[in-house]
Amino acid sequence: MRIIRLIIAFFCFQSGSTFAASVEEQINTYINSVEIPRLSEIYTDAIINITTNNLAALNYLPDCEHEIIRIINQRPDATKRTNYEISCDSPTWKSYIPITQSIMIPAIKTINPINRGQVISRSNTDVGEVDLSTLRGQVFTQKNPPYGLIASRNLRINTFITESLTNQPTLVKKGDLVLITASSESITVRMNGVALENGAKGQQIRVQNTSSERIIYAKVVSNSEVLVNY
Repeated sequence: MRIIRLIIAFFCFQSGSTFAASVEEQINTYINSVEIPRLSEIYTDAIINITTNNLAALNYLPDCEHEIIRIINQRPDATKRTNYEISCDSPTWKSYIPITQSIMIPAIKTINPINRGQVISRSNTDVGEVDLSTLRGQVFTQKNPPYGLIASRNLRINTFITESLTNQPTLVKKGDLVLITASSESITVRMNGVALENGAKGQQIRVQNTSSERIIYAKVVSNSEVLVNY
């Protein structure tokens, strides 16, 4: 388990206000006791940095009679920027603190160029840390590696691999002999067939029954078997 780090940067903060310091402490407590645990539960093994901005605006807020303020993260699903809504019941007021988050996770990246159609493996990849907000799509990790998948495009060195950059490998090729399994709730029938096109796992392809010569669509389940559901 990586050590979760909390870095809070204070921009233009004026320490002369007792109330501002009190609100600042409550925001820090909220970050440490609510946001850091929440994010680290979602993104395990992550290095999480949270930066609060524009704290100088707290100096212009009226004192809260009950001293305890209400804090709400307006965008809990955000991976980069959000706002904390802070409010007081007596006197009634509401303000907003801009927040910048950095969620660094260990993910699989290329260490050599990988050409389109090339197999992704341990030998051409490694683990590096990447800011989640810079990625598009689901990233691969050590717990969910992309080994055995095919690059869907040319990948440069130090490219973090996401699902959109991969394809399933071809398991069945056109002309391969396959076992056709046809099943329903009460019966399962198996017969020999010939693949009429290439197919990856889970893909529907045309297959010809070698006995009846009937052409059907079946789902690829392995390099030697296709499935038809009735």
